Amino acid sequence: MSPRKERDRPRVALLHVADRTGIVEFAHSLLDLGFELVATGPTATALRQAEARHISLSELTGERLPADALGMLHPKIVAAIAGEKPTIDLVAVNFYPLAQATADTSLSLEEVLTYVDPVGPTLLRAAARNFKQVIPLCDPDDYQQAVETLKAYDRMLPDRRQTLAAKAFHYAAYYDSTVAQYLGGKWDKLPDEVVVALKKSSDLRYGENPHQNGAFYVLSGARPWGLNAAQLVFGRPLVYGHYLDLETAWELVTAFREPACAIVKHAVPAGFATAEDLAKAASRAYAGDPRGCFRGTAAVNREVDEEAASFFAEEFVSCIAAPEFSPKALRLLKTKKDIRLVTLPSTLIAPSELDLRAVAGGMLVQEVDQRPFMGEPKSAAKRPPTEREAAGLVVAWHTAMHARTHAAVIARGTSIIGVGSGQTSRLDAVRLALVKSQERHPILAAGEPLVMASDGALTSEHVHAAADGGVTAIMHPGGASGDKDAAEACDRRGISLVATGVRHFRH
Repeated sequence: MSPRKERDRPRVALLHVADRTGIVEFAHSLLDLGFELVATGPTATALRQAEARHISLSELTGERLPADALGMLHPKIVAAIAGEKPTIDLVAVNFYPLAQATADTSLSLEEVLTYVDPVGPTLLRAAARNFKQVIPLCDPDDYQQAVETLKAYDRMLPDRRQTLAAKAFHYAAYYDSTVAQYLGGKWDKLPDEVVVALKKSSDLRYGENPHQNGAFYVLSGARPWGLNAAQLVFGRPLVYGHYLDLETAWELVTAFREPACAIVKHAVPAGFATAEDLAKAASRAYAGDPRGCFRGTAAVNREVDEEAASFFAEEFVSCIAAPEFSPKALRLLKTKKDIRLVTLPSTLIAPSELDLRAVAGGMLVQEVDQRPFMGEPKSAAKRPPTEREAAGLVVAWHTAMHARTHAAVIARGTSIIGVGSGQTSRLDAVRLALVKSQERHPILAAGEPLVMASDGALTSEHVHAAADGGVTAIMHPGGASGDKDAAEACDRRGISLVATGVRHFRH
């Protein structure tokens, strides 16, 4: 005897959907398969308009209940799904796309919370928990396969039910995380549980390499900020490397009030400068390492005007990010081949943001490094830096903070002219930065002092190498056993040494 003939009651399907894509067709198919339908208010309205038969909540529970979403939380409804012998056989539930409401800055907190579904997640979890007896569906794309399977076999195999249950729990967890991320969180310490809801924003042509798939996801529920708020105003879509470079370049330039330009490649600063106007900052940043800046990603902290655009029009960068572009600047830059123009209206770092990095089998989580200094930097040698040396040290220090460890950065004036990044030895980082700077400093910012910053503490060996290269002032974290020797070496060579009290390793 077939399972259908053995069944002593009609099968029941519960429908509670915000996304009503395909729901009418699905309902008709279920009716053809002998199901009775229970639907909430909006879903029931859609079915009535399509003349699909359904039964009311009162018929299922045996008492008068409001035919709305909250009525679905009646104990008999929940028992009908999650009980040991459920009387509901299929549940189709999905939720209002809350990320659309949270992204709407015109809506208040109270207005956004009215879109939160208190019922749907409970019903879907109950069905998923009881998947051996109840088929849980949360995606309209799964309706047709479910119908075809039931039509062909009058049942669904346990493996498929379990797959649908896992999908339902992921969907419900994503929804809850969207609400949590919208409400925000400030932690005194790293929380015991961290759940991140991500929504695909766009597919990328590929990841870091052509054989890797890639996509850009945004934090669901969070107000647009950082790269989530980036607007492509001209050019082809951004690729994987652009996002990495934009993060570094934008964080670097937004740390300065004066006009600044950073040019980044492979997530490492290739050029950086501040100046009295944006055009000078851009030209000095590029001149700091023309080969390194070629095809790099540039970011500036001012509207790109015609003069700055004229400079960029003569050099090759693959992407420029700015708060705005003037109409004349846009006309100039749109003549460039393979250029991308992006507006970024907000800084990248949000309060209490966590830095997550995937490793095999887990995630490393830390607070985002967003404090360049811990209090006022302190002079650690007899001679304090001059005003011009101090300005150069700040530029070099911020650049070292965004380079890869071990990192050393040489600046002449407020222009970077040598970056030693990603070295396994700090001495190698210092030597590399010096070699690169010696190729350029005679023609850049003549008369300005040559200064150096390191992301980690230096020793006397590093000090002597820097002094031999013409460095007159150094900034480093300090706090290491070699501090005293480093200070004495600086005194012997007439070099100023400034300790910040905080290191900035970046791997």
